[in-house]
Amino acid sequence: MQRKYNLAKVEVASSNLVSRSKRLKAVHWTAFKRLQQEIRCQDKVSGLFMTSAGTKKPDTFTCYVIGVCLYLFSLPDCLAAVDICQEPPLYSQLSIGIDKHSTSTIGGSFGETTQENFNFDLLFKSADDKLLLGAGHRYTVFNIIGLEPETNGHLHTFFLAFHRLIQTDDQSLRISIAPALSASSNVFRHREYTADHLQLLAAVVWRKRISNRMSFRYGICGDHRFGGYRIYPLISMRWQPHPDWTVQLGFPASQLGYYISERLSSRIRIAPEGNEWQILDKELLHHSRFVYESYALVWTFDWLARENFTVSASVGRQMHNRYEMTLLDARRVRLSGDPVTRIGMSLEWRF
Repeated sequence: MQRKYNLAKVEVASSNLVSRSKRLKAVHWTAFKRLQQEIRCQDKVSGLFMTSAGTKKPDTFTCYVIGVCLYLFSLPDCLAAVDICQEPPLYSQLSIGIDKHSTSTIGGSFGETTQENFNFDLLFKSADDKLLLGAGHRYTVFNIIGLEPETNGHLHTFFLAFHRLIQTDDQSLRISIAPALSASSNVFRHREYTADHLQLLAAVVWRKRISNRMSFRYGICGDHRFGGYRIYPLISMRWQPHPDWTVQLGFPASQLGYYISERLSSRIRIAPEGNEWQILDKELLHHSRFVYESYALVWTFDWLARENFTVSASVGRQMHNRYEMTLLDARRVRLSGDPVTRIGMSLEWRF
């Protein structure tokens, strides 16, 4: 009798173990299938990372974790300009973001300013994953006190983005072009457009897989992230020492990412941030330029709230702030600002 009772207990425990195993497998398989539909994990991720035998067949959960890490590295921070150098997401998405800075003293004691960034991005991916088409808006507000610049501080950048992707098993090429209009609100309100308001942002970036944990990116970019327009080299190494950790070191941006759980991750990023806008004063008589440049150190948490919906919150420091502007008395000044704290939030919907 005792033997039958023990056998029954073993059968129940075995049944529970099988049931739990099936549920756990179902959870990972559902998550993997969701990611596979969004970025074609089997084609792209497994092409970047190889097994020890050299075949392109990583296990399901490894493919899922690596794919999520790559996805998290494509999430943008809320910036004052268009980051053409950063890898675009490999999926269609709509995102909005807001970023606020604390008060900064500029020019020693000449004045103070606060800054707010509002971002809007829309991106469409082609069915063959070779073309990405996007549009967006960067709205930056500088509230300057103690100085009298020609600008009212409401600055806009509207842009279209075109990305062409060429991929093989162990390397890829991205060609990106983004024409933009960057000016103060007076220019758009009164439609006083000139050729000076046009920006042409571009990037040509190669990516080469070195091993199953390391890849390199190198290329040439041209944009306004350093304030005035500049063409500069891009070189970056991405290393994944552990499935939960991803390290990106290089120029112009570096980043450390940590995969906390299936729905939560964290990343720390340092990169230059800036832009240039054409200004029209209130009397619609004088044209000038407003140039801003800085370095941003941002710590971001990303939460996958729903299957296709991500909420991000960030905190950071804005350093080496520099402003170049024309005052109402026609003086051209270049001023430095104190480091400030910044906080932000963004929402992203993938479709």
